[in-house]
Amino acid sequence: MKRKRVFFLFLLMMTAALHARIIVPDNYTAVHSDSSWHITMSYFVDDIPDNEQLLLTSSVCCSDTCVSDTTKCFQGKKYRKAFLKKYGYTPVLSSPGMVRCTMVIPETMVGDSMIAVTNCTVQNKKGILSESDSFYIYLPETSPLSCHRVNDALTNADRVAYRHRCILPMRYYQPLDENNIPPYNESPFAVNYRPASYVLENAYMQNGNLIDTLANLISSMVADSLAQIEVVQLVGYSSPDNSERNINNLGAKRSSSLRDKLKYHCNLPDSVFEIIDGGRNWELIYESIGSGNIAGGDSMVTILRAEKAPARRETLIRGMMNGDVLKYLNKDRLQNQRQACCARIYYQNRPDSVATELNNVVNELMTNETPDYDSLRTELAKYGDDARALNLMGVIDYREHRRNAAKKAFATSALMGDEQALTNLLIITREY
Repeated sequence: MKRKRVFFLFLLMMTAALHARIIVPDNYTAVHSDSSWHITMSYFVDDIPDNEQLLLTSSVCCSDTCVSDTTKCFQGKKYRKAFLKKYGYTPVLSSPGMVRCTMVIPETMVGDSMIAVTNCTVQNKKGILSESDSFYIYLPETSPLSCHRVNDALTNADRVAYRHRCILPMRYYQPLDENNIPPYNESPFAVNYRPASYVLENAYMQNGNLIDTLANLISSMVADSLAQIEVVQLVGYSSPDNSERNINNLGAKRSSSLRDKLKYHCNLPDSVFEIIDGGRNWELIYESIGSGNIAGGDSMVTILRAEKAPARRETLIRGMMNGDVLKYLNKDRLQNQRQACCARIYYQNRPDSVATELNNVVNELMTNETPDYDSLRTELAKYGDDARALNLMGVIDYREHRRNAAKKAFATSALMGDEQALTNLLIITREY
């Protein structure tokens, strides 16, 4: 009976000794960024006895998920030597002192209640004991404003390229020559000329509207500080009628006249333009014959396509149906062959040096519990005309309870096209 009592007292003493090593968080922080909540638990760990090991794991549990931080290991001197002798290596150790465990939970996973769980496992010669402690986490009442990391901005040239197949990034550039003429239907920008003329008349066949549309498109890309037009390729075409066959390089002269108009409107240097004589616009001729009211039109197109020599093709088209095909084209179709078009526009995005500086501000707002808002505000002021910088300025104003200033910054940024700022503006507007 006495032995049982001694053993019971020994077990109680051992348990009490182990209990003394269990630790709980001193405090926690909850910061919203990148559409997630960043929960950081802070612990203070004393010096570990020589013959003891402490394993610490932090978790945050919501209704739909449970996120854990990597288990941290704290070992005394004797324990480390024994571990090295047994396993042949020393595990990565954490030093005593203040320890922080950070867990990232997507805002979509956050429920009405969040519980922080700390699990401590103490091991020494007396045995192993694991215990847990938990408490509720209360998220800040301030709204989760967007403070996302900054990516290279989508330039105006990128946005325009989505709508027009003839606008391409410079990495797709191909020099323009007679063997590499882009498909005619790739570009909607084509002006028209009178027969045997290369004078570009604004009042002829809606040319003025087409020139203004193309010039405005190019000007919008030139005005973009993050993009630069590298090459504008222009192709001039002529028709196979006699009046145009007798003028040398008529297509090249037509493309040159379009170039001169664009230079006047857009202030681009000669070096940007590539011009070429596209010759007879056979693709449009094939389309006119094949889709026209001509018997056997498809067969004629097959014959013309098979002939590779341009001069021979012109002879064939003049003789088809005793010249009726050429008469049909002259009556309704050939005016579409007398054109010059913008075949392709190549652009290059400039490096976005601002993105790196703005990301430094974002990192400070995300990772520093007590950021120096005055210094960050001074840094952002350097980029006052950048929508992303204005959004971050609004986040700082909001954190410092300057609601009107934040609303103004978000509104200005949103008008410049920043979607994060628009989201933030809607959030704080609902709070008023």
